[in-house]
Amino acid sequence: MSSTSTTDNQRFGSGNKVLHNVVGGNIGVFEGNGGDLRIGLARQSLHDGQRWLHRPLRLSVIITAPRSMIEQVIASHQVVRELVEHAWLYLLRLDDDRAASLQIRDASGWRAVLGD
Repeated sequence: MSSTSTTDNQRFGSGNKVLHNVVGGNIGVFEGNGGDLRIGLARQSLHDGQRWLHRPLRLSVIITAPRSMIEQVIASHQVVRELVEHAWLYLLRLDDDRAASLQIRDASGWRAVLGD
């Protein structure tokens, strides 16, 4: 939750905690006396007034599978392809035949991170 709240606190966070009204005990908060339900972290939980206290991270997916099978999934599913090629997640492949080989896939293809 901290990554999305840090990335865009207005949309994914819960705004200013001074104005919070708890909803349903622990479901979320309203900012002020109404508006949209806010479920993320308050800005004060993420920022000390000088700097962000949490660094947003992308999801890293590590797969042990033949490269051709991974490519087939990427080619067959537009959403997966867009997530990988636009760097919304990091797709890594662990080579089962060579324990010290790790590759990452991006828009330009596969490249070695470890080994090779």
